[in-house]
Amino acid sequence: MRNAFPNLFSPLKLGNYVLKNRIMNTGHAAHYQQGDGTPSDAYAWYVRERAKGGAGIIVAGHTVPVYDGQLSLSLTNYSDKQSAQFKKMADAAHEFDTPILAQLGHRGRRLMDSGAYHGRAIVAPSPVPTPDFSVPMVMPHRLTIPEIESIVDSFGSATRRLRECGYDGIELAVGMDYLIPNFLHSNGNRRDDKYGGATMLERMTFLREVLGAIRNEMGRECLVGIRMYDDLADFSLQLPEFVELAKILEKEKLVDYFNMWHAITSIPKQGRAHWPSYYFEPGAFVHLPAAIKAAVDLPVVGAGRMDSPGIAEQTLASGKADIIGMAKTLIADPHFPNKAKAGRVEDIRQCIGCTQACVGHVDIGLGVGCIYNPVTGREEVWGEMESAAVPKKVVIIGGGPAGMEAARVAAERGHKVTLIDRGTRLGGQVNLVMKTPKRDSFEEIILWFERQLPKLGVEIRLKTEATVDSVLAENADEIIVATGSTAYMLELDGVDGPNVFTARAVMEGKAKLGNRVVLFDAVGRGEGATVADYIADQGHQVNIVTGLEKLAPDMPSPTRHHLLEKLMGNPAVTITPYTAIFEITEREVEAYNVVTWEPTTIEDVDSVVISAGGIADETLIEPLRNAHPSVRVIGDCFQPRDIELSITDGHKVGREI
Repeated sequence: MRNAFPNLFSPLKLGNYVLKNRIMNTGHAAHYQQGDGTPSDAYAWYVRERAKGGAGIIVAGHTVPVYDGQLSLSLTNYSDKQSAQFKKMADAAHEFDTPILAQLGHRGRRLMDSGAYHGRAIVAPSPVPTPDFSVPMVMPHRLTIPEIESIVDSFGSATRRLRECGYDGIELAVGMDYLIPNFLHSNGNRRDDKYGGATMLERMTFLREVLGAIRNEMGRECLVGIRMYDDLADFSLQLPEFVELAKILEKEKLVDYFNMWHAITSIPKQGRAHWPSYYFEPGAFVHLPAAIKAAVDLPVVGAGRMDSPGIAEQTLASGKADIIGMAKTLIADPHFPNKAKAGRVEDIRQCIGCTQACVGHVDIGLGVGCIYNPVTGREEVWGEMESAAVPKKVVIIGGGPAGMEAARVAAERGHKVTLIDRGTRLGGQVNLVMKTPKRDSFEEIILWFERQLPKLGVEIRLKTEATVDSVLAENADEIIVATGSTAYMLELDGVDGPNVFTARAVMEGKAKLGNRVVLFDAVGRGEGATVADYIADQGHQVNIVTGLEKLAPDMPSPTRHHLLEKLMGNPAVTITPYTAIFEITEREVEAYNVVTWEPTTIEDVDSVVISAGGIADETLIEPLRNAHPSVRVIGDCFQPRDIELSITDGHKVGREI
């Protein structure tokens, strides 16, 4: 498969640089920063792995050139004291001859949530708050001319520091209702001084001054690009306006390239498009760079679910972009470029669009990870795989996520591995997850392991029931138990009735449901909401009841918002939060409000589905421990959790043996 992707791996002149390929690791919120926004060592290791993996150019995450509060949501570069950490990132990229840019921007009046206060000044060209009612409204401070000039200077100072740290250029963020689009759009800019005006051309004064300050510090030998975001909102800039802006910037020779993306992340309907999940098809956003490319001659970056080298190659060949931007794709597999170039497409961990550990981590304040690549975020300690000092015989019981990853890592380190599972296919509960609507991409997790394990010499025994005697008869040096969990049934009155089923039984095809179904979600992760979606798609009426404040709060926001829109738009679905059940009868469910304790009766119920996760299957653990000196327990049979943590368990134990 040599040269299978000739456009993707052709060089490109970008300013005074020549990129070795057309893959850009686009700037994204990797969230490996300290409280004030100073990058941590983990960020440098994260960058290094993507440079090592073959990216043609890297853009670090959004960086604010002023102090951004005690809990900064972005990287910040406001002081020389931060330079040592930024230099580590530049050095990490340059170790593999990969240019690295910093993305600079200013959040202005924009809020993500109320936590955005914490010492940050909320400022704007005019005293106009964002008319986005999905976050708290805050009246911004109207910037004075001296304050505007100070912000312009801060962009120059940050650029100087970054140049001194070795950065190859700056990408300026223009969009997402940040400060620069506030100046460019008439909604946010109602000034009558030199920074205002009736047209966008007149309102460009601030942008020109910022770009001038950046170019003055970077010089003509380094790169200056601009990432534009179609905000998909009439109170901010949209694609047609960015087409006109790109023409002006090219004519005035202010930038070296354009990068076109979209969506304000705080708005539920739009934010999910900024971090596109499996609800969007691969390559779904090529119209964005194509619109800019049709208007300018400078190179244009296109991004958005570029999950395979084939999609990337097709986009380049069709002339819709010059560079392919990848964020989640390289979170899932930072070595995607090198593998694709070598023709090892089957070895690529393809992003499945789940957003579980990338955006899902950022949602809860963690650095990004990947649902089935546990090295992401742990590059410093797990970036290299060392061979085992003494090869051993390893038997693993259970071929779910934990068992598959333990087998893969142990085999890669040189151990002789046998993997035993009672099912007809590897994957454990992933086989159920992928049956729920829009989540067929989860099968790629299983497919990837089905490709990798045989290559590594793992002996796979399916349809085999492991017993204590049969496992001991293998004479293994190490035994790993990864037998997973069984569905947990809540201890409520009436749960032993013939009309009550677990969510897992529904997906296993073991539940005969009537027309009117009550699904009680006691966990708040994806199981309850997605199984409810599945049941509704089968034509049933579903009342989703949960004692939590909202449905599935622990799902990652992009997939959750898509799912909520579908459920809310289905007249056969009702969502009832703040409500718990305590008794189930033949035709009724007795419930109560968890705040007021007010009881209520849900009538005319045909079936009840309980979504309460699993309980560890510990059947083999103690008998094996009593008979063998080295038995390790991983995954759901240690504690029922999720795919990501089970795979992390398996990876860890595979390295420890």
